[in-house]
Amino acid sequence: MKKIFYTILTAIALGACSDLDIKPDGINTAENLFETEQDAEAAVNAMYASMQTHDVYNQFMEVVQSQGTDDAEWGYGRNTSNINKLQMDKFQFDASSDLIYRFWENHYKNINRTNIVLDRVADMSIDEEVKSRFLGEAHFLRGMMYFNMVRLFGKVPLVTKPTTTLEGLQVRRTSVDSVYQLIISDLMASESSLPTQYSPDDYGRPTKGAATALLAKVYLTNKEYEKAKEAAQAVMDMGQYALWPTYEQVFDIANENVGESIFEIQFVSTGGTDGSVSSSYQGFFKPPASVRAPGEGEFSGYGDNPVTENHYNIYAPDDNRRDVNVLFVPGAPSSVQYPYYVNKYQDPQATTVGDGGNNYYILRYADVLMMYAEAENELNGPTALAYDAFNQIRRRGFGYPLEVASPADLTAGLSKEQFLDSLMVERRREFAFEGQRRFDLLRWGRLKEAVTAQDPSILVLDKHLLFPIPEQERLVNDLLDQNDDY
Repeated sequence: MKKIFYTILTAIALGACSDLDIKPDGINTAENLFETEQDAEAAVNAMYASMQTHDVYNQFMEVVQSQGTDDAEWGYGRNTSNINKLQMDKFQFDASSDLIYRFWENHYKNINRTNIVLDRVADMSIDEEVKSRFLGEAHFLRGMMYFNMVRLFGKVPLVTKPTTTLEGLQVRRTSVDSVYQLIISDLMASESSLPTQYSPDDYGRPTKGAATALLAKVYLTNKEYEKAKEAAQAVMDMGQYALWPTYEQVFDIANENVGESIFEIQFVSTGGTDGSVSSSYQGFFKPPASVRAPGEGEFSGYGDNPVTENHYNIYAPDDNRRDVNVLFVPGAPSSVQYPYYVNKYQDPQATTVGDGGNNYYILRYADVLMMYAEAENELNGPTALAYDAFNQIRRRGFGYPLEVASPADLTAGLSKEQFLDSLMVERRREFAFEGQRRFDLLRWGRLKEAVTAQDPSILVLDKHLLFPIPEQERLVNDLLDQNDDY
């Protein structure tokens, strides 16, 4: 059961603003807000709140990762009135995109909150073990926020101190290498100070395993394969994570925060009364009333994130992941070209579109195994070690025991290139609609190729490999330059 609700003390002012969202909060200047351990915990909990918004992990990340790739197709009979989502899907976004601006804004809001914790909590006279954990959480979340930003925008302003005045808010973009140096430094700091596990009361906070697993992903992104393999191996050696026997179990709400879970964004059904936040994924992704038969659940959804036929067809008929990930609706109106909907997020207790208890995975053990297989293949080709890590995922997908050779195992004797091609497809099946697809395609240099194969009418240009710097930010910050060709 998840318990951390990320509540914020009402005495702390944490409103949104422009200028990187680094205008001083009340938490910066009110000296009496950092006197006790409870004050520090309130500041730490505030770091999690903006991640639960629709502009980050409660919807936008999935828009980018699915509708901005070959996994989902906005349009073709669906509601196309949402201009931001349509532009993302058709690669017609520009610097005026409100969706991109809000993503930027909320990330810097959270970066500022992590900077507040790192700056103020470090000097507090509280229990040293608790202080170390609080600082570790801040380092982890700051590293995670910058990792998102650098992969999507390239060079970004590197802000590592909270602002206490309205002066000096204009900040230049920093080189990609410098941003990655901070990310790695942050994750290494969190790795050394976070606990290996929590009691249920603190589920939802990052652990040492989460820091190490995210480091593996950072190294893999930077093509530092030896370091990526070592980090993935370190998580595997911890012995505290294990794959669920079936793929369906991974997404059962009863199994959140345990088993193969490494780090999740927390959501609670019927949230709001205690500061908790509900997930919109089930409701937004459910088919609308026009395609749902009477009696199919308590409510209809919006049909967002419509799945492409291209994605549906990557599964073999006996791959159990297909029906967990995708709902095929044969009775959909003829105006809907592809009658496929995201089926992954199910909450039997939800009664409205915006009321879901489905957490959103950032890291799970299956990802660690696949990262290990990818790094090992890049270093040494498809060795027995790479095959073993890969086949655990594949066997589970087809319903076979994890540790026993099966008919679903990957063909032996593949070349390095063939193994990587197989891994690319397997990651698409395994992590469908979990915020992985665009980042994977960018890492492999395959975004344009994949989108064009799914819909040749979409023109993906080199500039689209990065988002534009929001024009709202450039209007208030003369030092911000723009990405090429925007």
